[in-house]
Amino acid sequence: MRAIASRYLPTVRLCAPYFPGTGNTAVRGTQKAAGSAARRTVGAGLPAATTSFQQRSSRRAHRAAQVTAAAAGAPNTTAMEVEVKLRLASADAHKKLQDLLASGRVATHQQENFFFDGPNRELNSKRVVLRLRFYDTDKKAEITLKGKQILVDGIGRASEVNEVVDAVTARKYLAQPSDMLQLPSELLQNMAKQFEVSSLICLGGFNNSRQEIQWHGFTLELDETTYPWGTLYELEAETDKPEDLRHQLEEFLKTHEVQYSYSTTSKFANFINKTLV
Repeated sequence: MRAIASRYLPTVRLCAPYFPGTGNTAVRGTQKAAGSAARRTVGAGLPAATTSFQQRSSRRAHRAAQVTAAAAGAPNTTAMEVEVKLRLASADAHKKLQDLLASGRVATHQQENFFFDGPNRELNSKRVVLRLRFYDTDKKAEITLKGKQILVDGIGRASEVNEVVDAVTARKYLAQPSDMLQLPSELLQNMAKQFEVSSLICLGGFNNSRQEIQWHGFTLELDETTYPWGTLYELEAETDKPEDLRHQLEEFLKTHEVQYSYSTTSKFANFINKTLV
C-alpha cells in the first residue's frame, strides 16, 4: 500500500504503511498525489443555528481536556462527537446530491489524513486512533485522538479531541513521526503515558474532498474519499439530535431518489483494512 500525498503539494517525504514484523521503517518518498480533500466543518446541531469552521474549532478546543481524558481511558468523562453518517451509493448519487444542495454550499476544502501508532500497535490494539490532518494544503494542521467509534443505524459516537499545530512543522512528522511526541501537548503527553507509547510510526493515509453545506440550520459535509484502491462517498453532519437529523435527511434523499444506506464502517477502518464497505 502506497503512501498518499495531496496533488496540490510538491514532492515531499511521506510515511508509508507499517506492518509489525516486516522490517518496514514506515518512511519513504513519494512523488505523486492522489485525490482531493476537504476541510471539515460540522454543525453544533442546534435547531436554529449553523456553525462555521472557526466556531467548530473553538467548540472542540473548549472540550479538549474532557476528551483527552476520555480517549486516555479516564473515568467519568463524557465528551463525545455524535454524527449522522450516510453512505451514498455511487459517484452518480454524490453528483446528484451535490447539485441538489448547491445553493447551500459555502466552501469546498482540501483535506489530507495520516495515521500513527506505536511500533507494537499500542493504540490500535486499544481501538484508539491518532490522526494528523492537513487542511487546504498547509493552511492548517490538526492532531486528533479518537476513541473507539460506535456506529449504529447511521449514527456514530466517539470520544475525540483536536489540537492545532503548525502545518509546516507538522509535515516533518510524516518522515519523523516520533518527533510529534516532543510537542508540548497535553493530548500527546497523556496518550503516551496512558498507552505506554515511546515512539511512533506512520501508517499512511488518504485524501478527502469535503463540501460544507448549510441546510435547514445544520452544516452538512459531503465527502468524496479517495483510497489507492477506490473511492467512497458519504454525507455527514455533527449534531446533538442525531435521530431527528437522520430522519430529515432520509426524507430528503428519498424524495429526490438519491440512493444511500447507513454507514457501517469508519473511513479509518476502510483504510486500515483496505476495504470499500
